[in-house]
Amino acid sequence: MPRSRLGPLAIETKLGDHPSQSCVWRAIHVQLKRAVAVKVFATPFGGTPEARAEFASEWATLKSLQHPAIAKCYGGGFEQTDAYLAYELIEGESLSAQLQRRTRLSWEAVLDMSEPLIEALAYLHKLGIIYGAIQPDKILFAGLSPVLVDVRTQRTGTGYRTQRPPTPDELKLLPPELLIDPSALSPQTDLYMLGATLYLAVTGRPPVNGETIEEITANIANVDPPAPASLVMECPVWFDKLIMQLLQKNPAARPNSAQAVKLALAEVRRRSMSRTGVAEHASSGFSPLTVTSQDDREVARRLLGRDSLDFDDDAPVHDVAWHDRPFVLIAGLLLIVGAFAWVIWPLNEDQMRERAEDLLKVETRTSMMQAKNSYLKPMLDRYPEGRHASWAEEQIERVEMKQAEHALEVKLNRNLPLKDEAERLYAEANQFERFGDTATALDQYRSMVTLLGDDPNYRPFVNLARRQIGKIESEGVDIDEASRMIQAKLDEADQLLADGKVIPARKIWYSVLELYGSNEKVAPLVAKAQDRLEGRAEKTTPSLPQVENDPNMTNATAP
Repeated sequence: MPRSRLGPLAIETKLGDHPSQSCVWRAIHVQLKRAVAVKVFATPFGGTPEARAEFASEWATLKSLQHPAIAKCYGGGFEQTDAYLAYELIEGESLSAQLQRRTRLSWEAVLDMSEPLIEALAYLHKLGIIYGAIQPDKILFAGLSPVLVDVRTQRTGTGYRTQRPPTPDELKLLPPELLIDPSALSPQTDLYMLGATLYLAVTGRPPVNGETIEEITANIANVDPPAPASLVMECPVWFDKLIMQLLQKNPAARPNSAQAVKLALAEVRRRSMSRTGVAEHASSGFSPLTVTSQDDREVARRLLGRDSLDFDDDAPVHDVAWHDRPFVLIAGLLLIVGAFAWVIWPLNEDQMRERAEDLLKVETRTSMMQAKNSYLKPMLDRYPEGRHASWAEEQIERVEMKQAEHALEVKLNRNLPLKDEAERLYAEANQFERFGDTATALDQYRSMVTLLGDDPNYRPFVNLARRQIGKIESEGVDIDEASRMIQAKLDEADQLLADGKVIPARKIWYSVLELYGSNEKVAPLVAKAQDRLEGRAEKTTPSLPQVENDPNMTNATAP
């Protein structure tokens, strides 16, 4: 177990889905007051000077990486026999935890997850960096956005790495070439492990199974997994084929680059939104709708259940099978033409609204985007003066509000720069509201509407501000609320300090300074927070609350 301090970091608690096996800790950078995730490596004698220099060079490279789907590295250091790397702390749930809770994810959710991940891999590969360890526990979610954690430039061949062997669950996601040579890392190994992770997320099971390490390794080398679409019928054939190509045993048979996979995923999304599901399945490969050969019969039995198909393998074979007779072929052709016409026939306004409503009811980011792009915008383009035009405009604004709010939340959680004045003003007002000062938040939202209300580029955030104004006004607001709320927060911080909870108390004082440092109306209360941070006040006595309310007395804090 590492010491309570590592350089400028104060170590708190272990992180990870399995803390007993983890070497990653939550820590606080004492000077910057920032929470980080720190990975600790115990090395006998602290490593050779050459190894330490190589490790320092690695963390310098890691600090330069900038990608929204990669957890930022803040650097590293040495402390006696320990070395460490400090990363951005992602507070969200891991993919591993999600799968333990839900068994598997919908193919739409997996597609949403795969696109940022392949962009991150393409970014790393362009820089000559192989991630080399894609696993469900190394994919965390910041809001709805997946983030790769624990990026290394030297995954093997260094003393500063995890020494434990892979668990059976981790082994099941490794490509065959790494079983022969663990240092044989290449872009294709990353692609295989991404494919194995997507397979696990879609189907709820790994590509290979086995009871022992020997059985697992033999299956990885020799056994091809069943296609995802044979286990999860709603998985589109295009996604199915891409995952299976990523899982090819021969690295040369996999896609030639992450960029190629990115293009393939874009094609999967395009086709999945074009409503060409069953017909595309049938034309792209096996379909349970057409069963002819003995091999197809076996696949159909596995898909639909042996008892659900009444095949008579010993039935006599006629010269002309019934399905080859002219009237059957003509009828089949008419059905295909009718189905094709139904697919491409333009929807009327009522049908477009009905389908948009079905997607909007799901209330996921993917479904709302699909409703907007596939039905709401085409409805306005085709029926600009239609009876549902106003409704479509309202729904588009609602979807764009949800998109903007989600994007801002991800940026705030990850300390990313805000792109414009609308994001900055809304984030500032929302911070006051979350802190409990609805009066100041209301003023901020109103000024935002006044300043930006006429600019269509800022419409989503202006609409969000209007929504919050209506909410606050309906609940009522008190102009003296700020003073009472800040005093209540200071009292809360004093109680936390009295209970020995220094870090939560200091967070409250910092929040008061950050939010109200320039507000002259509450300057005395801000000064109290400043005094407590600088240790200029006497210690609080919780049993005498009247001391806190006496303006002639000095509020206290711990040294």
